[in-house]
Amino acid sequence: MAVSMDDYKLSCELIGHSMDVRGVGEVPAGIVSVSRDKTAKIWKTDGRIYFLNTTLTNHTNFVSCVCYLEDEGWICTGSNDSTICIYAEATSALIGTLKGHKSAVCTLAKGLGPKTLLSGSWDQTARVWQISEAGASTFKSLEGHQAAVWAVTSWKPDKIVTGSADKNIMFWNQNGEKLRVLKGHTDCVRSLIALDNGFLISAGNDAVIRYWDRDGECVKDLHGHENYIYTIALHKHFGENVVVSSSEDSTIRMWDLNSGQLGQAMLLPAQSVWSVACLRNGDIVTGTSDGVVRVFTKDPSRTAPPDALKAYEAALAGKKEESSKMLGGIKHDDLPGLEALNEPGTEEAIRVVKHPDGKVFCYQYMKGKWNLVGDVLGASGGTQKTSGKKLHEGKEYDYVFDVDISDNAPPIKLPYNRTEDPWHAAQTFIHKHNLPQVYLEQVANFIITNSDGVPAPQPTPAGYVDPFTGGSRYIPGSGSSRAEVVGNADPFTGGSSYTTKESRAPQVKHFPVNDRMTFDNCDAAKILDKLREFNAKTGDNNTTVSDEVIEAAVKLAYKENDFDKLSAEALKCLLRWPKEILFPVLDVARLAVRTERVCAALMSTEFLENLLESLSSLPANQLMAVRCFANMLVHPYGSMHLEPMLPNLLQTVSKINKGSPNLQIAIATLLLNLSVSQMQYAKSEKCRRITEATLEFLKWCTDLEAAYRAMQTLGNITCTPFGTEAAAQVASLEAVASKIRGYATTDQPSGFEKVTKCAQALALTF
Repeated sequence: MAVSMDDYKLSCELIGHSMDVRGVGEVPAGIVSVSRDKTAKIWKTDGRIYFLNTTLTNHTNFVSCVCYLEDEGWICTGSNDSTICIYAEATSALIGTLKGHKSAVCTLAKGLGPKTLLSGSWDQTARVWQISEAGASTFKSLEGHQAAVWAVTSWKPDKIVTGSADKNIMFWNQNGEKLRVLKGHTDCVRSLIALDNGFLISAGNDAVIRYWDRDGECVKDLHGHENYIYTIALHKHFGENVVVSSSEDSTIRMWDLNSGQLGQAMLLPAQSVWSVACLRNGDIVTGTSDGVVRVFTKDPSRTAPPDALKAYEAALAGKKEESSKMLGGIKHDDLPGLEALNEPGTEEAIRVVKHPDGKVFCYQYMKGKWNLVGDVLGASGGTQKTSGKKLHEGKEYDYVFDVDISDNAPPIKLPYNRTEDPWHAAQTFIHKHNLPQVYLEQVANFIITNSDGVPAPQPTPAGYVDPFTGGSRYIPGSGSSRAEVVGNADPFTGGSSYTTKESRAPQVKHFPVNDRMTFDNCDAAKILDKLREFNAKTGDNNTTVSDEVIEAAVKLAYKENDFDKLSAEALKCLLRWPKEILFPVLDVARLAVRTERVCAALMSTEFLENLLESLSSLPANQLMAVRCFANMLVHPYGSMHLEPMLPNLLQTVSKINKGSPNLQIAIATLLLNLSVSQMQYAKSEKCRRITEATLEFLKWCTDLEAAYRAMQTLGNITCTPFGTEAAAQVASLEAVASKIRGYATTDQPSGFEKVTKCAQALALTF
């Protein structure tokens, strides 16, 4: 049966995860997905529509991989918490938790026998687990790799195969004895498939799919991806020769192992396509870095509705525009070809050229010839003098350090950009060079010390240090009194508080609104005084900081100030304060995130999760957290990073059912800013969620300014392809529809005539 990637179209988008979807797989009448949001989700289908059936929440860290054992009916999930959870698919009940790995579990596969599971881990081992019906387990450890084991598979009739970041593929017998090693990949091996004919398929960070025969000879290399290949999946619907691959280059590709690529690559509107699975009905499922599970089909009866396809095409158009950004002021298509290397250059000159396959490579002229430096992924293509950057393996960095690991070996290059987390860069460096994990703190401190003059923290017994105070991390609930906070009351004295002035819209606007609103007004002096007051009262060495740290953080309240990395680090330090004294820190944060560069410096999973947690915290924290989210939406960077967590954010906001006028205005502004982002790239599911949250808010909203902004939100949504359905949602909720009609027929106080006009315009749509 002839098939290619060109035959596939979007079937649906499943939105529910708040972070990257790292693994997907098929279960009876559905799909299972796992995510960095620490959950696994089971999606069921009636053959056409998917719906969320169950969310599994037993892991305490990122869930990185999933495997379904069909004979047993078990869903197995592996996590960065070093454990594997086993669930009964039929009931979603947790059967047992497998413990034994010393670090993150990054891959799972079905074993050779019944109730047998294979796993691989960052601890450089693979394990063969034997699991009982009651969840009890024993395991055999496969030890021999020199780096993380990223891929495992069973090779019939009695072999196990593992792939590792050490670039090697190893074969083992069931006793855990190593049989042979396959070499050929030039970077981390990320995925393996053992075929029934005895052949093996592998792929990894070198962007190559390799096809190995029974004798361990590589008989074919498949090239096409431009970046890491994370997953390859056998498409059994079309036989043993068709596989689908997913990559960091934002695409999935289909391959015939004999003839090569089938059709064009399919671009997805996300940077990383972490995982791909092929379903029995011929559909293809992906998990991506934007937190969305997507299903693609070649069956016209399962293709997405026209409005959903239109919205998806708009998202793809945005992605394509982003991908076509210029390299150093030159369009990708305008780069010279290999013929440019026929001309000699000056010594150490750099030249960027495009190869016939579309890939861009960097060459340097040395000793009379052009030498390949490496591939270029978003590099400017300039020289170090013109770009101010350092070149390493064809990519540009702010720093390229020489790290001496041994007196008997040359230094190792450590590339680093200012926008990176030093600890993440250190971990990447350790994995790449197979260094002991105990080097992590030393390498991270080296980066901090040698970049921008940020002082390196001193170690503490707890394993964590505050880079400004030298103290250990604050543990919520330790060493602090607890008092209920009402409004902005001082939680320690119950006395008066400072407040920030609320900015109200100065003129009447009618939907659609195409600009976002921010909370800008502040009295930095009062914030500074309040922070000093709280700092003096804590009496806790783990949270008390120097006055210089407080002053540095408050600088971020002034949008006109130049970006100061020390100020960003100071604010991160204060954000670890107990929730009882956190609201002035959040006030600084909501002002800081208005500036895109500062927002990028503050951004992390911890930062977003703490903000989300504050929405269910004390009223003062709740107000500042809502304002913070609203202000993050005024620039592309903030909007992009809030996108994956939108379901959780709206669900949490919808649970708020009372609050001060200031809180009401903040919530309405957040919803309004979210609706603006849907005006151009409307996605039905996101529009539905925003509409639902706005309707819930209007049920209890009493402030006229807040009601006006909420109605503007609904008006914006009705101007998208989702408009008819949104209007129907409004009309179906009589309590809200009646309230809007009331605004439309009642004269409002002076200055709020806009509420009546907006309500009248909205009422016409339903």
